[in-house]
Amino acid sequence: MITFISGGARSGKSAFAEKSAYHVFQKHRTLTKRLYYFATAEQIDGEMKDRINRHQKQREEDWRTIEVPTNVTDELISMNPYDVILLDCLTIWLNNMMYKKEADLIVIEREIHKWMEICRRKKLHLFIVSNDVNEGIMIRDYFTDQYLYLLECIHRFFVKEADTVYQVVASLPIKWRG
Repeated sequence: MITFISGGARSGKSAFAEKSAYHVFQKHRTLTKRLYYFATAEQIDGEMKDRINRHQKQREEDWRTIEVPTNVTDELISMNPYDVILLDCLTIWLNNMMYKKEADLIVIEREIHKWMEICRRKKLHLFIVSNDVNEGIMIRDYFTDQYLYLLECIHRFFVKEADTVYQVVASLPIKWRG
């Protein structure tokens, strides 16, 4: 099962995703024993470290956090069938792929197609969180234009392929499909 959750900054999308993933984990406790938080952000400074620590303390003890700035596919391969995974967030993962791996649309599409294939084959429950960053901002340079283009391509892919799609606005989840 793939669930795609998008929303603006501080919209409540991560809290909603955590609650939803934890609910699936509890509901399917006989099938899955593991609940993962795939963190794409890296601890690059003290402020980010504090934010990460605060988020980890807010989660239930059942969560296992794995830092996955770019290597999501490898981590998905290592999961057991029926594991529940929350990937937070797709926008930072894309940024990491573009900066660190110099990935283009072909590489990005190949990766996310692998995610879908692995999740379906292993019957994983994957919750993907992403930011709606393109609404109302002016494109100022080539890199920003490329980033927004790739992000929108990825969003369209997940909206089409995910089993369930939500958009969170002011902590209110709006279910678009599923």
